Amino acid sequence: MSVREPDPDTVFEAVLLIPGYAPAVEPATELVDDRVLVEGVSCKNEHFNDPSARYCGLCGIGMVQLTLVTRLGPRPPLGVLLCDDGATYRLDADYVVGRNPERHPFVAAGTARAVRLLDPDGSMSRQHCKIALVGWAVHVVDLASANGTWIELPGSQPFRAVPGEPVVLRPGSRITVGERWLRYESHREGK
Repeated sequence: MSVREPDPDTVFEAVLLIPGYAPAVEPATELVDDRVLVEGVSCKNEHFNDPSARYCGLCGIGMVQLTLVTRLGPRPPLGVLLCDDGATYRLDADYVVGRNPERHPFVAAGTARAVRLLDPDGSMSRQHCKIALVGWAVHVVDLASANGTWIELPGSQPFRAVPGEPVVLRPGSRITVGERWLRYESHREGK
């Protein structure tokens, strides 16, 4: 009996063997082609990074001693949104947050995903704010919500976002929509 070596170009795919189970997303090989291309640099181990990173986000190797040549590549996830109820949303796409975000044109067109939050006191708009990935940055944009989107950057006082004007988030930033909140977290050096 001979042992066959695995093909290095084959992507491993886990399969859950439960009768009647259907995966919620397509396999990873399909998603790679849909990722946004951004300008970045590679560490000496060929991991794709933000051009302003001092250390590789994957292996931690220093980037300062390398001659960095930028290239286009698929943007990796920029972190996660943590919700006050414990839900997490991976930041690999734009999101629309609200009581009924599925009806927003970005979600309907498939350019953003919906984050539906329960709102017992009615202080959140149907489509309250958008979380947008722009290059290597995470922005929040108030969608002209009735009660405003409040943002608290690390080390600063909360402020109300101006409708339609993006605010760049840093890891640890808190976004308050009505009585609910989300927090942006990332391992990326304060980006």
